[in-house]
Amino acid sequence: MKQALKLLLQTVIAIVVPLWASSQAFLRLSQPSREQTNVNTARQFIAGRTCTDCKVTINNEPVYVYSTGTFAVKKELKEGRNSFTITAEDTTNGKTYTKNITWYYAPVPPPRVTSSFRIDFVEISPKGNLQLSVGDTLHVKMKGYPGGHASWFNNSPLRELPAAQTGGVPGYYVGSYALQPADSLLNGKIQVRLYNGSETAILNSTYHYSMMRHEIPLTGRTIDNMTYLTSAAEGDRLGPDKIGYLDKDVLLHIIGRQGDYYKVRLSSQRTAFIPEPLVDTDIPQEPMPVSIVSDAKVWGDEKADYVSVALSDKLPYTSTQMVSPGKIIVDIHGAYAENGISTQLQGTREITGLQWQQPTHDVLRMVISLKHAPWGYQIYYENNRITVKVKRVPANLSLRNLVIGIDAGHGGSNMGSVGLTGVYEKTLTLNLALQLEAALKREGATIIMSRTTERLVPNEERLSLFRRADPDLLLSIHLNSSGNPVDVTGTATYYKHPFCEPLNAAIHKRLLETGLNDFKNNGDFNFILNNPTEFPDALIETLFISNPGDEEKILEPQFQQEIINKIVQGLKDYLKTM
Repeated sequence: MKQALKLLLQTVIAIVVPLWASSQAFLRLSQPSREQTNVNTARQFIAGRTCTDCKVTINNEPVYVYSTGTFAVKKELKEGRNSFTITAEDTTNGKTYTKNITWYYAPVPPPRVTSSFRIDFVEISPKGNLQLSVGDTLHVKMKGYPGGHASWFNNSPLRELPAAQTGGVPGYYVGSYALQPADSLLNGKIQVRLYNGSETAILNSTYHYSMMRHEIPLTGRTIDNMTYLTSAAEGDRLGPDKIGYLDKDVLLHIIGRQGDYYKVRLSSQRTAFIPEPLVDTDIPQEPMPVSIVSDAKVWGDEKADYVSVALSDKLPYTSTQMVSPGKIIVDIHGAYAENGISTQLQGTREITGLQWQQPTHDVLRMVISLKHAPWGYQIYYENNRITVKVKRVPANLSLRNLVIGIDAGHGGSNMGSVGLTGVYEKTLTLNLALQLEAALKREGATIIMSRTTERLVPNEERLSLFRRADPDLLLSIHLNSSGNPVDVTGTATYYKHPFCEPLNAAIHKRLLETGLNDFKNNGDFNFILNNPTEFPDALIETLFISNPGDEEKILEPQFQQEIINKIVQGLKDYLKTM
């Protein structure tokens, strides 16, 4: 371990030190990336690096240069041509290096009234090529010549919005349409029409639409226990927001398609989406089963507590948690109970009570009350019997009794972000993860690492590794990044599930003691390693590698050690609260 840390530190030094040690004036700009750039926003940044003995001026105004040779400034542009001369002067020999950059700033013009009879654009949501079912609703927004009569699907009228609702610009039309059984969508595209009494303007939708018709429902089964549901078919850079993971062979009712995602009906009032490759539709097609629940088992063994009920098939489920008081809430979609279900506990140590609820006629809810805040749980099937395995809080809450997963973010061809010095996020995360591993091993903890060398490990493999290994806690180490290298700075933690908030809060509180700015403890985050429910997890974005001040700190070995010490202290604080 010491050898691995030494080698990694040498790698970091090899990357960064040449930049520090250079005594010849130079300039390397990260922002802007070109000498001449057209932009439509006034706020721009000049950021880069020079020699550590250099002074930097921009249009003869001095700029602060960090000990790493990096600098970053914010500029507010005037409309038109904005030129800047950046000069680096080596204070040891007086030699200079100069770069000239130019921004051409043209603000985005405000919306204007359509002056001639036409349709400017049409936006239909949901977006994408869609397969739809009866009852699905489409929404449309169109901009065109004001004062006309607009219509779209099946000649349904569109309403022109008052100019007071559109920034003073008339000519915006909106509408919605719920698909009916007689609708065909055979032509694939939807037309929007605008009529003024003598002329008609027509514009077709960008995407294609069709109806999904089956005499019996189209069904599919999940291919493995890495299958997940999402709340939509579109999302941010992390993808659509995940609702949760399902076990293998769970039966799903497919009611539509949006892009590469199937839309599925979980129950009468709940739909979700699932990536097409994760569903096997080559199965016997038959009506969706009705599952009447009449018995339940609640018991404990030497390892955990359990709740299970028998169903007619492997039905989909969703879950959430409460921290105070500790509860796990599981909804089984497509199931109901005609009579009371047993809540008798047999040998449980963590489960203190169980309630059965029927929030809708086809959703059976189990509310599992716990002695403590949840420590993790797993939902799985044995034949058609769904089981919730509830972890117990470890009897001895000290680090020497715990198994802790550590994930060094990025790696290999997945470099992550890059600092102004040129150091890669993947290098620093591995460095920090190895130091954290060593620190926790000194405390007696058992450690599971996602990677210990400079290599690519796909995020799906990391998730699978930790779900199989089932550690007591999981920590993922990253460095944050922003396009604003001046104002955005600080330390942050991220979690998805409510039961992970206390762990993240404890670590974040300690990290603030380093003097870093507060970028908050952030919930409902969609990072892949925040999604499991089997164990508490924390995504630790130590600081912003994009900010030269934060980057200067993280390149100092003493500050790295302080970060590690604060994470360990945060873990100890968390354990004291359980």
